[in-house]
Amino acid sequence: MRQRRLFPCERRTRLIKFTVTRNGQKSDIRFPCEEKDIRRVQNELEIPYETDTRVKILAVDSDIEQLSALEGQESDLDYLNLLGRLMYGMDEHEYSQFRMGLYHETVFDLKDMINIALVPGRYSIITDDLHESGLDHEMDVRGGIPTSEVDITDYSIVAKKLLDSGKCEETPYGTLYVNEEIPVEEFFDGKHLPPYLDRQFQIACFLENGTDRDFLMLPCTDAELLRSAKRLGTSFPYDLKVSIEDFDDHNNELTARLIRSAGIYTLNKYATLVDGFDEDEKEKFKAVLSYIDRAFKDVGGIGSLEAAVKIGSVLDAFTWYPNVMCDEELGMTLFEEHDVPEDLWVYLDSESYGRDVRADERGDFSDDGYVGINDSLALRKAMNQNQGMGGIR
Repeated sequence: MRQRRLFPCERRTRLIKFTVTRNGQKSDIRFPCEEKDIRRVQNELEIPYETDTRVKILAVDSDIEQLSALEGQESDLDYLNLLGRLMYGMDEHEYSQFRMGLYHETVFDLKDMINIALVPGRYSIITDDLHESGLDHEMDVRGGIPTSEVDITDYSIVAKKLLDSGKCEETPYGTLYVNEEIPVEEFFDGKHLPPYLDRQFQIACFLENGTDRDFLMLPCTDAELLRSAKRLGTSFPYDLKVSIEDFDDHNNELTARLIRSAGIYTLNKYATLVDGFDEDEKEKFKAVLSYIDRAFKDVGGIGSLEAAVKIGSVLDAFTWYPNVMCDEELGMTLFEEHDVPEDLWVYLDSESYGRDVRADERGDFSDDGYVGINDSLALRKAMNQNQGMGGIR
């Protein structure tokens, strides 16, 4: 199946430079940007609150001249960043479609520009290469084409039909055919951020207040979280409903249960924790959570994502051997770890040793291997418990 890439392997540099002003000050910023860049601009414009991202656009530096229509307008750094993210994620063909879309639609508003950027397939470009143009058009309207079809089809016939339709438009950038069956919809309503996945994330979710929704990828900064709540008309994110769209470990039933019952602050703490793990630590974390949920099932297992975050903060308190499935293997692994010479192993009872360690660590075996607790004091301290494990909440 031939398909357009949502995330091109080589992204051309599509940075837009804006000069913005407020409080008699001005600052330059390129989009897309990171949160630290937004904070820098706020400081330079003497904006004291991280939740305040309103600015006036003085100048736009981009090779898409239609964007200069934004000069003189009031805007928001988060919305400008959304436009920058969308443009940065385009491949060369989509970038050309966006340029033509702006020319055809004759828009002057950031909201409309963003919505055009989200439907590049509405705008088919006809070049001298009629075969490739026809193929691109079919990709625009169908989204994907079987390779077997591509190999045997003369797509120049498709392009010729478009040219003969009388519906093509000559632009300064080439010949345009508008696919009217693909409308410009209001993905972006001018206030709330729509879903757009352009970076690695642990959790993708909506914050909701009634029918209004604002999209977030976690982890995020506290400022981003507060601005999302502000767009939904409140200063208190924890008052808002959370709707989970996707998360990194969506095949893990335990993780899914905990995530879907957590509030936004806990979700962000969890996402921040896991985002800092390397791949081995992520696997250990999953194995430890599964072990705790089994070992303390009599007190409800892991009762909340908050508890999972506390457990994740003391991963070193747990022993994990992913390929160890019995006491004998555990004993032999420990002999090797403690540099016991192999020629002495035959005189030692690895099974009894493994069994004693497992009893001491309250460990067990599962498909994840062996997991046990090697520092119960650290674990109790992390769980804010002084005596016993109690309920893992």
